[in-house]
Amino acid sequence: MREAGTVFLAFSTVYDDTGTLDGSAYLEYGLRPKLTLGAKLDVDMTKGRMGDGTAFVFLRRPIDRWDTAYQLAYELGFGTTFGDGADPLLRSGLSYGRGFTLWDRNGWLAVDAAIEWALDNGPNTAKLDTTLGLTLNDRFQVMMQVFVTNSSAFSNTTLAPSVIWQPNAKTPSYQLGVEVDDDTWAVKLGLWRSF
Repeated sequence: MREAGTVFLAFSTVYDDTGTLDGSAYLEYGLRPKLTLGAKLDVDMTKGRMGDGTAFVFLRRPIDRWDTAYQLAYELGFGTTFGDGADPLLRSGLSYGRGFTLWDRNGWLAVDAAIEWALDNGPNTAKLDTTLGLTLNDRFQVMMQVFVTNSSAFSNTTLAPSVIWQPNAKTPSYQLGVEVDDDTWAVKLGLWRSF
């Protein structure tokens, strides 16, 4: 959940060994203390312009519980594919997150499960994204992510280790990582900004 009135922006590009260039943009805004508004865009940029992709807007709310060691939230959203065709999509998701301390350093664990329901002829897609991160010092964080995607059309698991560098508290954070699955490997560059 985003704190009310705060914004998180993330932009990234992924270039793989087949020559494919993918771009993404992600936004979260704390609309109220218990309501976060978000948007996500994923697009193929291989030809130097927007190709096929997906776009979503969503709302996220916390699930109240007594234990404060972790957070649960659910989200609902709608979106569409675009490019060769436009198919409407609904998105439902459940997220788990918690902080921890390891070797006197702060870390975090996030597990995000979602289903993108095709309202037309496309396949439904299930996604499970897991992130494990550790803050090394004021400027550097390391992160391991595992992305699992499954639909009737394909199934894929991607490992994505990365390093995040923030020169100081007033500047954006820069992400450098790799993504590896059974068929390809890729380089990822990202930019994060909170305000």
